[in-house]
Order: sequence, then C-alpha cells, then structure tokens
Amino acid sequence: MTSWHGHRNDFDIPDPVSQVWRSKFNRQRAPQMQSNVDLAVLDSSGKVVHWFDGFHHPNPGRRESLVQYTTRELQSGFSRLRLDSVLPRKRPVKLPDLYQSRGIRVLVSLKDNRMKAYQAPVIEVVPLEPEDWKPLAWPDIERTVDASALDKWLSQVYPPGVMERTNPRTKQLYKIKTVQGRLSLVPAGSDGTQRYARASGTIRLTDEGEDDFSFEGQLDIVLTYKPGESTPDSLRGVFEGSYPRYNPRIRKTRWLPLQAAFESRPQ
Repeated sequence: MTSWHGHRNDFDIPDPVSQVWRSKFNRQRAPQMQSNVDLAVLDSSGKVVHWFDGFHHPNPGRRESLVQYTTRELQSGFSRLRLDSVLPRKRPVKLPDLYQSRGIRVLVSLKDNRMKAYQAPVIEVVPLEPEDWKPLAWPDIERTVDASALDKWLSQVYPPGVMERTNPRTKQLYKIKTVQGRLSLVPAGSDGTQRYARASGTIRLTDEGEDDFSFEGQLDIVLTYKPGESTPDSLRGVFEGSYPRYNPRIRKTRWLPLQAAFESRPQ
C-alpha cells in the first residue's frame, strides 16, 4: 500500500495517477459526484487494474455504508488480480511493536463524526534510548518536567490522512516541530511490589508550517517503577485535545476532538 498527494499540474505525477486521472476527468460526471480522493489497485507491474472514487456517492439502487462501498470496490479490484489461491481468507490483526529495544507505542484517533474513518486509530512505535527515560525518573517529591523532553513520542500526536497539513511548494507533510508545556510529576504510592507516579499537564504542539499552526490538549500519564529503580518500568497515558480544521469555503474552523493513547513497549 502506498499513497501520493499532489495536483493535476505537477510535473512529476506518477504514471498510475495519470492513468486514473485521465479516466476520471474524461468521464461525463456531475461535479458533485467527484471527490479529490481516489483509490486504485495495481498489479505487480504497476498497471492500474481498477480504480474508484474514495467517497461513497448515494445510489438509488444500492444502500450501503462507506465501509461496504470501499470493501466492494477493493474486492472487485482484487478479483482481477486472481489472488484467491495465494491470499489467506483472513489476516490476523497484529499491532506494530518493538522487539529489539524499549519504546512507546502511540495510538492516535480523530473523533470526526463527519468522516468516521479518522476514528480508527493510527499506530506508531517509537524506540527510545535510556537517556530518553531520564526526564521521567522516579520523583521523591513533586517536580516539573518540560514536555519538550518527551518530544520523540509526543510529536506523533497529529491526525492522519487528508487532515495532515502539507507544504504547498514541496508537497511534503509538515511534521510536529515543537512540543511545549509543563508537566507535574508526582509520586502516587506503592503496592509493595512496585511504585507509582503520575505526570499531567497541558501541552501544545506546533508544526513546521510558516503560519505557527498549533493545537493543544491535556496529557495524563501513569508510570510504574520497580523497588529501588529510578527508571520507569512501564508507562500508560492519554491525550485529550482539539484539532482545528479550517474550511475555506465557509470561512469557519471546526474544532475536532483529537485523542491519543500511549503504552510502553515491550511490556
């Protein structure tokens, strides 16, 4: 699976994209029946065997959800590849993980009721070095942690897909440039086998764009420590924030709930 983002007048349009667009814009279709997202199935040589508009358009003769529509179209494309004999019927769900190092797994979901596909979590795993854990070392008393010290994994908190902001010149996605905020790290007791601490506070994330675009939310983390150890043994956390989505057509901004969950791996 791969993707491409660009415009019709770009000089470096990949051949499969050109094939799809030639077919799409040669069709006599009403403007409201087209979107700016297309999906295509290619064979092993890169030839387009099937493509379809990424959004479901109402059909008087067929009532189906976006998921049903997408599944049907993909199955139609896959059938032309004659893969039934080599592909398993079901593929077990397996989350990305870390095996050779410790780190954080991040699950991000945008709670957009208009585009429910964004509610499915996007998952990233971030390997960490021993020094990356030091800002969260066991607190004998309450202390303050600069959120920028955790930017390796907090910088993964941004919405996926077309919600991502793109450099208009290079077409490259903007990454999170800075993570700002102050977290209060406090001891939270012991059960005899491990000690607990909690870190919480408001953080702000700013991307690489020239317009100082940012969004913020509340971060809450629970950490465990083995007796006598200062390095966290495990980490669990959540982020609850809002992401601004500007609509130039109506000149208004919608604030969409953005959520993330964090867990140390392996654990």
